[in-house]
Amino acid sequence: MRSLHWQQQQIAVVIVGLTLGLLVGLQVRTLGLQQSTLGATRATVLMERLLQAQEESRQLRAEVDKLREQVREYEQAMTEGRTATQRLTAELEKLRVIAGLTKVRGPGIIVWLTDAPKASFEDPSLGIVHDTDLLMLVNELRNAGAEAIAINNQRVVATTAIRCVGNLITVNGVTVSPPYEIAAIGDPDKLEKALTMPKGIVEELRTLGIPVRIFRRQDVIVPSLSVTPRLELARPVEP
Repeated sequence: MRSLHWQQQQIAVVIVGLTLGLLVGLQVRTLGLQQSTLGATRATVLMERLLQAQEESRQLRAEVDKLREQVREYEQAMTEGRTATQRLTAELEKLRVIAGLTKVRGPGIIVWLTDAPKASFEDPSLGIVHDTDLLMLVNELRNAGAEAIAINNQRVVATTAIRCVGNLITVNGVTVSPPYEIAAIGDPDKLEKALTMPKGIVEELRTLGIPVRIFRRQDVIVPSLSVTPRLELARPVEP
């Protein structure tokens, strides 16, 4: 009887041991699975974060490239703007010179002439410098390439009127009197040759006893137009 009871106790101990072993194994396996699951989840999260960081980096690079292109376009526009402004400024300055609105200087000649002594001719009017004489001198200088001309500091431009009013000569409406000094900027050699050609204007004036002198200068100053012409009726033609 005792032997049976003892055997039963051993069987119970074995069963309890097996049960505990199974429980411990199950618990260990469960913990292993949990750890494996946690590891997999962490790896997934890290991979997602890495992909997200890579996408953000790509977007930032694209934004940087876009900004660089905008900066390049702005710099190009500024360069083109400066070039266009410089070109327009140069053209405007050229037009101002042609219109006589600015004082200029450069190589050229000075032509000095005055009335002949009254005793030279029976008719004193033959030895007087007339408005036509000044006009012919100016035309010869223009034909020889003069870029700027002035008579007694009066700038001569396209609208300049050189005419005789009584016994006086006016340039741009301003009275000028002898001696007359014509300043012209251009090639000194061409300007002088244009005036001193055989049977030219200077020879004709000297024949009449009118003193004419020509001086070459490396620095001739021509003043700006003293009186700007008024435009009341002329209007630009629309393209």
